[in-house]
Amino acid sequence: MPVKPQTEESEGAPRQSTKDRILQAAQDVFAERGFDGASTREIAARAEVNISSLHYHWDSKETLYRGIFAHIHHQLVALVQDQIARPESPEEARALIDRTMGVIFDAFADDPTIPKLLLRRLIEAPDLDDAAVSSALGPSWKVFQEWAREFSGNEISAQDISFLLLSVQSTLLVSMLDTPHVSMMLGGPLREPKRRARLRKQTIALVEKLMGVA
Repeated sequence: MPVKPQTEESEGAPRQSTKDRILQAAQDVFAERGFDGASTREIAARAEVNISSLHYHWDSKETLYRGIFAHIHHQLVALVQDQIARPESPEEARALIDRTMGVIFDAFADDPTIPKLLLRRLIEAPDLDDAAVSSALGPSWKVFQEWAREFSGNEISAQDISFLLLSVQSTLLVSMLDTPHVSMMLGGPLREPKRRARLRKQTIALVEKLMGVA
């Protein structure tokens, strides 16, 4: 389930908005080149807009970068926001994890720019205003923390929840990388349907174990 801005492919469909085209192009360029390697001119060229149109919506590369992460996190939150609940039985807990982690896994697997962007963010840590970054990413991170807290009936400490979420995020990000090393560890590329289905199942099982319902 891709979370990048959708393009309109069907005949007669309205053209994708300029802002969405810029967001999609920026997502691709930042994933490929990182923050330092990306330029607003390349993003504008990929979006097929002039540079003044890009800066009409975002006044700098920094604000566009934050906008990309805010967009991704808001879309991920939208996938799980209706699943925040405390399960009444182990069976209900497993079903809830299966649904929630299934859609998140599919979002990552269907759009490889997402794990690349998030991993680059962890590693490269560009010199941006921390308060602005927290403003863009903090609310959605709190939603996932609340989901885990509600799921556990407040039996997991905040520190343990943060470690749990970091563990799951790390597993998703690394396993989605299309590199020779990761393919070797997985026994082949993730895009192979049977391998993807197996990794999806294993990721869900990992979350069940971390949440104490396996």
